[in-house]
Amino acid sequence: MLHYYRCISFLFIFLLVVSANDVLGQNRKQTKKLAKKQRKYKKAKKEAYTIRWTDKDSDGDGVPDKRDKCPNSPKGVPVTPFGCPVDTDFDGVYDYEDDCIDEPGPKENKGCPWGDRDGDGIPDNKDRCPDVAGLKKFHGCPDTDGDGIPDSEDECPDEPGIARYNGCPPPFIDSDGDGVSDYDDLCPNTPGTAENRGCPEIKPEEKEALKKAFENLLFESGKDIIVASSFSSLDELAKVLVNNPHYKLHLEGHTDNVGDDEANLILSQNRAKSVKRYLAQKGVKEHRISTDGFGESKPKATNDTAEGRKLNRRVEMNIIYE
Repeated sequence: MLHYYRCISFLFIFLLVVSANDVLGQNRKQTKKLAKKQRKYKKAKKEAYTIRWTDKDSDGDGVPDKRDKCPNSPKGVPVTPFGCPVDTDFDGVYDYEDDCIDEPGPKENKGCPWGDRDGDGIPDNKDRCPDVAGLKKFHGCPDTDGDGIPDSEDECPDEPGIARYNGCPPPFIDSDGDGVSDYDDLCPNTPGTAENRGCPEIKPEEKEALKKAFENLLFESGKDIIVASSFSSLDELAKVLVNNPHYKLHLEGHTDNVGDDEANLILSQNRAKSVKRYLAQKGVKEHRISTDGFGESKPKATNDTAEGRKLNRRVEMNIIYE
């Protein structure tokens, strides 16, 4: 009986071991099969999503579109590594459109710089008279007679005149019969002398005060500030005007031709006004003093020498008798 139970137990254990081995063996086989399927699936998935780029070149310049900054460049023109046409002078005009590839210039002039045919320092694109040297204030057009009217608007370009007569001198009219044209006469209704701009002669001592003030009048360089050494002679002139209330004073500012024309005109006006302010502070009524400025338009001497330019930097003073 004992032997019988031993046999049954042995058989049970044997079957259990065999079953376990079968199960284990089956799991290994299935595991390998499953792993193979997974590898195949992963490989297929990877291949399905692989992106393949093509080197498209729309304008045929040898630079792929993906890095071509100018994908529509004209065919056959040299380009940079980024696909844009070459611009040798970096003026923003590509060489194939640039008539001056080694010299920067605006697109409006086909990549070439604006010239200056008449050599007056004003580029042709801003010069209204590009073939005749002129002045900046007249946009490159000349003023031959220096009357402030450009030749293009001046009917008498070789003779100083006034705008009222289209650049020609006014007709000779002498209301007081003193031989001085009313246009130049500071006292057109009172006979005078040419030396005193058509006004009557003043006393010698008064004329001397006027001359002294004129000769000693100095300004700081390029400014309308009166130098202190000029004060004493201006004080003498102020006394003459205060003692003669029927006198009036006309001041005219002038400069040499050094510097900008417009700036010189303004400077000449301001210097005349500075003298007026000084005399007003010394008791002369402002309404008795008139001022004007002509810049460099009425030189007294040549501007080719230092001495001549010094004479042209002046404020002329004329006493008007009324």
